[in-house]
Amino acid sequence: IMLSFLAAIAVTFLSGALLLFLGISHVEALMAAVCIGYGIMLLWDVVLLYEYFPQSDISAFLFLRWADEFLPLAFTGLCINIGLFAHLVIMWAGPLGKQVKGLFYGAPSHDVPALIAFLTILITTVNFVVSVEVNFYPKYRNYYSLFNDGGTIKDIMQAGTEMLDVLNRELKYTALKQLLTTALAISAGESLLKYLPLGFNDLMYGYFRTLCVGYGIYAVANTMLLLLLYFTDYRGALAASVIFAVGTSVFTVISLFCPQVYYGFGFLAGCVLFYFIVMIRLERYTRRLPYYILSIQPVVAEDKSGVFTRIGYFMDEKLERRTNVDRN
Repeated sequence: IMLSFLAAIAVTFLSGALLLFLGISHVEALMAAVCIGYGIMLLWDVVLLYEYFPQSDISAFLFLRWADEFLPLAFTGLCINIGLFAHLVIMWAGPLGKQVKGLFYGAPSHDVPALIAFLTILITTVNFVVSVEVNFYPKYRNYYSLFNDGGTIKDIMQAGTEMLDVLNRELKYTALKQLLTTALAISAGESLLKYLPLGFNDLMYGYFRTLCVGYGIYAVANTMLLLLLYFTDYRGALAASVIFAVGTSVFTVISLFCPQVYYGFGFLAGCVLFYFIVMIRLERYTRRLPYYILSIQPVVAEDKSGVFTRIGYFMDEKLERRTNVDRN
């Protein structure tokens, strides 16, 4: 996987340089280079998948059944991405928007600060994997295993207390690390960015500071959302993600009617709303965790087959008919 990434990066740079050398317009050349690089990575990863997983007689469309089984997860991911990137698209339609060519639009004075501000949340992304998951997951697994393996009430209560203590501690550390990173980016960012040929002006510095705060709040809120998914609170996570998507979009549209210095505050307001919704939901859910584990689950197994399952069956039938025709 690492080699596929490195190859994609190398091919992107080389093909871009070659196309520019041939005299192709820089917009078309760089866009084509990016597409070529992603294409190389896609083909390489597909080859890796075929080499790693053995051949099977199981239907190739079996995965569609799980789309019906965990449909809220798909919509949660969709809404999170809408909340993250809708404010950029809305800005393209505002006073800062510019038409690059054809259907390609952008708002460079807003997009460039947003890109750099987005990089400041990498600390929380990495921290969730190497700290929160590593320290929290063993307690989480032990707690749920006591339910499945007939643990005593005393052991379950003690394991639950230990799990929630670790959860609260890791969330505090995550928020503190992100706070320090955001503060460092805001304080040192202006001094460093002026050395880069990005055309930063006072307005762009303001967007950068505002978006740094917004993305920092989002990063902590997204960590809590992932923990909700750990506890299988799919409904609560979906509701929070919908609020995030709607909130950032609506607040960004409202900000377009304000002076340009306030444009980044629409996304910031949506992130603040998202943070409080997820925090309240996680606190209430973990407070009554035994109830949700023992009482909310269905007594009888439910068949959640739906439209995606039917599509899978339809594709299986079409594939089988085509195979039979080819054999005959």
